[in-house]
Amino acid sequence: MISRTCSRIRASLILALCAIVLVQETHAFVRGNIHVNTQPILFTSRTQLAATKKKAGKKAEGSKKAEVAKKAPAAKKKAAEKADVEIMRKSEVIASVAGKLQCTKSDAEAALAAVLGTITENVVAGKKVNIAGFGSFQLRARAARKGRNPQTGEEIDIKASNSPGFTAAKAFKDLANE
Repeated sequence: MISRTCSRIRASLILALCAIVLVQETHAFVRGNIHVNTQPILFTSRTQLAATKKKAGKKAEGSKKAEVAKKAPAAKKKAAEKADVEIMRKSEVIASVAGKLQCTKSDAEAALAAVLGTITENVVAGKKVNIAGFGSFQLRARAARKGRNPQTGEEIDIKASNSPGFTAAKAFKDLANE
């Protein structure tokens, strides 16, 4: 009999504590202390997820960033603007091409692989690949030079090498500067 009474008392205490916690959370929500996102967020890429997290972080920091931004020199502001560049991954490019051509993603992936493969083969062979309105790809030679080991300060020889390069066409540059 006593054990039943104790278990009933424990159960009623647990229910009372749950009710108290629930009431406190409800009051906090009404006061605006707790934010509940009522709209579902659907992300199609890691880039969108990262951008959303950045926006949420900026909102949380609020006035602190504004104060720091006022004090920061112009060079730091430019560096911060460059850091906010959105990265488009290969899978996103494939999805975009598939959407514009109204074909399957596997067809778009095959087309992209063919274009990139052709450019790579020709540039490695020493040819200049020119795509009108977009730009040109070519192999650039780097001469041998002297360098320094940053840990020891010792002078080292850096051998000559070839590196692929890209030069944007005037039309592409004009679009980028609009």
